Amino acid sequence: MTTWLIVAVAVVVAAVLFWRMRQSPERKQAQWAQWEQEALAGNEESAYKLLMLYYEEPSSRCHALAFKWALAVAQNTQDPGVLLQVGEMYENGHGTPKDLHAALKWYENALTADTSLGAQSPLSQDGHLFLESRIIALRRELHPNT
Repeated sequence: MTTWLIVAVAVVVAAVLFWRMRQSPERKQAQWAQWEQEALAGNEESAYKLLMLYYEEPSSRCHALAFKWALAVAQNTQDPGVLLQVGEMYENGHGTPKDLHAALKWYENALTADTSLGAQSPLSQDGHLFLESRIIALRRELHPNT
């Protein structure tokens, strides 16, 4: 009997995931509009959902919305993951014009936040190493003679 319960739960979870993946663009946009209203009203969870669109939606059509909320959250937090995301968006020109100087600044802020949090940081060691490598690469690119 327990096996049937596990199978039933797995089927329901799979159906929900399939449904989420197959949502129409109009339905997604309506959800994003709802999250934006909630975020504007101060709902932090909705703001985080909007900034995560950058990773969850492969197309660039939501990057401007994701950038708007990533920047808003980043200006009020020391979460190195959010600071890193803003840096990536500036570096790649996703949702904002490409700006390597701004990317470097946000990467440096993310590394500082990550280092100050130590073991409490949400970034993995790989995330820390990624930040260090991007900072070095951008400094070389922006200041080749130093």
